[in-house]
Amino acid sequence: MSEQKLNRREFFERAAMLGAVAAGAGSFLAACQKQGGNGAEAEGGAGAQKAEGGGAKGGELSCTDTAGLSEQQIKVRESLNYVDKSPKPEQLCENCQLYKPAPSAGECGGCQTVPGPIHPKGWCTAWVKKS
Repeated sequence: MSEQKLNRREFFERAAMLGAVAAGAGSFLAACQKQGGNGAEAEGGAGAQKAEGGGAKGGELSCTDTAGLSEQQIKVRESLNYVDKSPKPEQLCENCQLYKPAPSAGECGGCQTVPGPIHPKGWCTAWVKKS
């Protein structure tokens, strides 16, 4: 291989191209995971798991899988202190204005603010009473 010197413009063009490819690959892989195995459902959001054999012990619903999320999305999830089981019985994801219900019972839903799978009995600091 011959070494080729890059000028500043060529360097940034190639770096931008590689960044775009990397970002696209992450989205592509996340979409594949949603439609593929690992208990994920296309409609249920990233890492949505069914109660029957969805990876949780005893058939309980678990919505903690962040495998299809970017580092930034995981940081948002953590910064909002999302948990699968609400410490506040009167504040559940299912009675939050931001919650997006799962397409069928026994699956993880979604949220307008917290990325990834959301348990209907979960909670985060962004909770807003459903009107």
